[in-house]
Amino acid sequence: MAAHIQFIMHSNSGKRRLFHAILALLTGVLVLLWPDSLYYIVGSYLIATGLLFLIFRAPSLMVAASVVAGMFIFAFPAFIPYFFAFFLLVIGIATLLGAGLTAFAVFPVLAAVLLILFPDIISIIVAVFLLLYGLTSIAAMIRSGNKDDEIVEVY
Repeated sequence: MAAHIQFIMHSNSGKRRLFHAILALLTGVLVLLWPDSLYYIVGSYLIATGLLFLIFRAPSLMVAASVVAGMFIFAFPAFIPYFFAFFLLVIGIATLLGAGLTAFAVFPVLAAVLLILFPDIISIIVAVFLLLYGLTSIAAMIRSGNKDDEIVEVY
């Protein structure tokens, strides 16, 4: 007996996508401007993302991965690359299970692998990931005319 697991946002509204894209863009810019404050910025971003997931009724695994990773970053700032990579892997795998092989699934997994391989350039990897995610989300919303059923994403 095989079990089929699928993570899909039940409230995949344009508002959630827009809020999350703007949050990602702002966080990416903040990381570029103040890389020395990375753990404050990334920890806050993850907790804010968890709250967005909670508000828009995302699967509890997504909420927990985001909030727990953010709290661990505040508690153990030396392990930022690994906690953020964990969060990205959860998002990437959930997107792969929910939407298949899309850019929204490839970006987080690729960023997680880069963070694990090159933890010394975490600011650049995080900033580029967040900026790419924010820009591709906005581009996908514009391209689809903001129709919820045409953009399949989990993150």
